[in-house]
Amino acid sequence: MDLVKHCLAGEEAAFDALYRQYARLVYHTAYLMLDHPQDADDVLQEVFLRVFQHLDTYDPAKGALSTWLHRITVNVYLRHIEHPGVPSVPLTDSLVGATQEPVDAALDNRQRLQQLLSELEPAFRAVVVLRFYSALSYSEIAEVLEVPVGTVQSRLNRALRRLRQREEVQP
Repeated sequence: MDLVKHCLAGEEAAFDALYRQYARLVYHTAYLMLDHPQDADDVLQEVFLRVFQHLDTYDPAKGALSTWLHRITVNVYLRHIEHPGVPSVPLTDSLVGATQEPVDAALDNRQRLQQLLSELEPAFRAVVVLRFYSALSYSEIAEVLEVPVGTVQSRLNRALRRLRQREEVQP
């Protein structure tokens, strides 16, 4: 990938371009797993700090750059969960401003989904987000998480079962 080569050559504009191209993917993934904008920003910053420091370890023969970035994002997320710095804020606080209309049914559904996701263990939450929000295949998720494909399938199956059970219990 030419962009990576230019970054490794020390071209600042290339790293800026890399950031612009992938920051949304990293932030979106982190936000879905953390459900807090500030925490997702923290993860985004940490991921790109690691990218800057370790881009020379990226091997295109082992997978796409986006897969490598997902792996870093999940690793930073898991460390963030182990050492939380900011208490979680409900999704509505970050989405509903003073000038917005009352919350509609779509936002209620999104809030409910975020609540259900937040109740899952981090490893299960990561699999659900990578599969359904990032649309990664089982083998890509296995590569990101560095686990066998069977483990991905098992975690996803268990996560979906738990989500269904929790949804049945909730009004």
